[in-house]
Amino acid sequence: MADEQTNNGEIGASGDDRLTAPPDTGREPRLPFLVVGVGASAGGLEAYTEFLRAAPPDADIAYVLIQHLPPDRESLVAELLAKHTTMPVRQVEDGMPVRPDHVYVIRPGHTLTLRDGRLRLGASLETPGHRRPVDDFFRSLAEEQQQRAVAVVLSGMGSNGTAGAQAVKAVGGLCVAQEPESAKFPSMPRSLIDANLADYILRPEEVPDALVRYARHPYAADRLPEPTARQAAQALHDILAVVRTRTRHDFTGYRKPTVVRRVQRRMGLAQIDDLTEYARTLRQHPAEVTALADDLLIHVTGFFRDPEAWEVLREKVIVPLVAERAADAPIRAWVAACATGDEAYTLAMLLVEAAETAGKQFDIKVFATDMAERALGHARAGVFPGGIEGEVSPDRLDRFFDKDDSTYRVKRELRERVIFAPQNLLQDPPFSRLDIITCRNLLIYLEPDVQQRVLSLLHFGLREGGALLLGGSESVGARENEFEPIDKKNRLFRRVGQTRHGVLDFPLPPAPGAFTGEPGPVRPPRASISQLANRILLEHYTPAAVVVDRDGLIVYFHGSTGRYLDQPRGEPTRDVLALANDQVRGAARTALQSAAAQGRAVTVRDGLIDTPTGRRRVEVAAVPLDHRPGQALFLLTFADHPEPLPPAPTDADSGRQLADDLQRVRDELQSTIEELQTSNEEMKAANEEVTSINEELQSTNEELETSKEELQSLNEELTTVNAQLEAKMEELEATSNDLGSLLSSTDIAVIFLDTQFRIRRYTPAVKDLFDLIPSDAGRPLSDLRRKFTDPDLSANAAAVLDRLIPVEREVTSESGRTYVRRVLPYRTQDNRIAGVVVTFIDITERKRAESALRENMDELTRFNRAMVARESRVIELKEEVNDLCRRLGEAARYPLDFEAETGGGDG
Repeated sequence: MADEQTNNGEIGASGDDRLTAPPDTGREPRLPFLVVGVGASAGGLEAYTEFLRAAPPDADIAYVLIQHLPPDRESLVAELLAKHTTMPVRQVEDGMPVRPDHVYVIRPGHTLTLRDGRLRLGASLETPGHRRPVDDFFRSLAEEQQQRAVAVVLSGMGSNGTAGAQAVKAVGGLCVAQEPESAKFPSMPRSLIDANLADYILRPEEVPDALVRYARHPYAADRLPEPTARQAAQALHDILAVVRTRTRHDFTGYRKPTVVRRVQRRMGLAQIDDLTEYARTLRQHPAEVTALADDLLIHVTGFFRDPEAWEVLREKVIVPLVAERAADAPIRAWVAACATGDEAYTLAMLLVEAAETAGKQFDIKVFATDMAERALGHARAGVFPGGIEGEVSPDRLDRFFDKDDSTYRVKRELRERVIFAPQNLLQDPPFSRLDIITCRNLLIYLEPDVQQRVLSLLHFGLREGGALLLGGSESVGARENEFEPIDKKNRLFRRVGQTRHGVLDFPLPPAPGAFTGEPGPVRPPRASISQLANRILLEHYTPAAVVVDRDGLIVYFHGSTGRYLDQPRGEPTRDVLALANDQVRGAARTALQSAAAQGRAVTVRDGLIDTPTGRRRVEVAAVPLDHRPGQALFLLTFADHPEPLPPAPTDADSGRQLADDLQRVRDELQSTIEELQTSNEEMKAANEEVTSINEELQSTNEELETSKEELQSLNEELTTVNAQLEAKMEELEATSNDLGSLLSSTDIAVIFLDTQFRIRRYTPAVKDLFDLIPSDAGRPLSDLRRKFTDPDLSANAAAVLDRLIPVEREVTSESGRTYVRRVLPYRTQDNRIAGVVVTFIDITERKRAESALRENMDELTRFNRAMVARESRVIELKEEVNDLCRRLGEAARYPLDFEAETGGGDG
């Protein structure tokens, strides 16, 4: 494929993509005469008959009639139509050459195309993807005949013909729709009209006359007069200026041959031969401006156009992207110059399919932008004619579209993934952080320098490693260091290198209240009688005048100044001296300079004008209006009077007259010299100032570049810090959750107080000791009613905050429970004291156990004492018995071992 650039860097058009290359690349129509494709279905025979009855037999036009005819029987259409025209009417045979002033009728059950000047029968209509013969023929007709291709859509059901007519209009051909009211079945022509593709909407009998006029126009005949380069440039400048003013679309960056051919197409429709005359027509007819702008915004698109390129994009970009991207992550894409949205939906389908195959969910966003609001409206609606069956597979039609009679509507799931927005790629900032950009068949319409700027913007919009898909006739050209080829044949590239900010120029949005070219309605105030009278007097009894500033620029006109001022050729100007005619200019200059120098009114009676009634003397007066610094204004009035006939001149009079004229010329010359010297001095001063400013700007620019690099570095650092903060927040959130769970589940009453002893946080168990509600956070602890007795709590808290020594004390609540109240300092992670922590540990059960243990000990002590007293008494009794036995001379009955009994010893 020919994809090389021309010597000047311009992207060339390849022969394999004739429909998308602009109609100015040297491609000539295959046949030297107009070929008209006439499509119809139900009710078409009657429309054909009316059409052929009105068609002249010698217009040097060939007609091909395409109708959806059943394949199961022979057609009699050719025989029936032959009765209504003197032109030969033939049913198509494969390979039949096309000749002017002939009528060709499609063979039933087959598709039909035009190739190399011959009619070719194609696949059967029963073959999937070949069931729209009108669209198929119109597309081949557009490719073969360029501006000599005409698509006519007559009566029929469905939308057959709309998609093919789009191709015809894209290459500069003509599209005609039958007036729906005159059609027995208006669906087909109505579809063409709703798509805004119809150049003419006519009854069948009116169509031939329009075709003849179009065929004879120099545009279709390729015999347009060649204007001079200067005339063409000026006319084109005027045309684009009108379009820019009326539509806010600037086409100055488009290739001039493309713009000229589109303008010539509109001239052919308007039957205008001269560019200058067409420029005047644009100023007078706003509707024609809108039509021209729509023609310049060429909408050539389709689903899966160039299937091989889309398959390469899917395999080499989308599938790896989906595989490496984490689930639920965003995937961002941009379709620039999306036209009616076919390619945007195509890309969205591929992304959704790849995500489903990988079993992942992504936040898929496809931004689709275009300058044409009409095309965007169609794209947002997501309704497409039935012709897309040949572009979209049956599985995808079922998966992503709903069938609605003869149209397909995009399902909501797919529609919500595509965001349509108006955007001028040459003026508006691009999107950023994109994974994929498709910009197909836009660059071929732009000047080489504009192509490079667009490529820079696309490079900026892509993330590192992002993919760019261009059209089959486009290339990255001089940007090879910024885009490396993924698949050079299919124009698929990967972004590499750093963004070159120096070549980016993002325009600022208009300031609020800025002039938009659409002034709102202004209701003039109702004038009083005195105002009306003054206005009449001023209009009829005051001299013509202008108000000028110190530079001689007119800021206000009064009265009729046409006798004294006239707009010269070239660029418009408000300079009063440039506007003044030769006989008045000197007087106006002298009056203005004298009034400015003297600060008072000056009248000069040196002007002359020639009128049909004779020569008249012009009196020019300059009156200062305002002497504030920088605000000097002058009223310059013009009044002419009849010039009396001069008496018979004498030599003295002639000499005096010559002396007066010479003195006036000298004064004017001297004034001019002084003015020139002043201007030269001002220019020198201005030049020095500009040089100084330029040096300052260069220095400032270097500082800004450095600041920008620092900001980029800072941005990266902030991004890193942000990631760290996110991780820290997650950690803190986990810690907070753990702490909250701990505080809510513990039975220990804890109150956190700040340095002013205000409540910061507490555990639920505290409610048994204080009457607390959530809104009490921030209140001083002393304001709360306590359910326990502890007069030293505040003093102990202050002591702990002062000495940092914990204090512990037992307190008893009103319910009879006992707590160990402990006050500790509250230390932060960086060992800073931020308050105190008061804990209440319930020791009621411990106190009860201690009390029971104490009672048991007392009882045991009493028992021990009783036992000891009893043992002592027994010993005493035993000793008494033993003593009695000794007295009676008997042995001791109870031998006593004191040491054994008592467990004691000698010591």
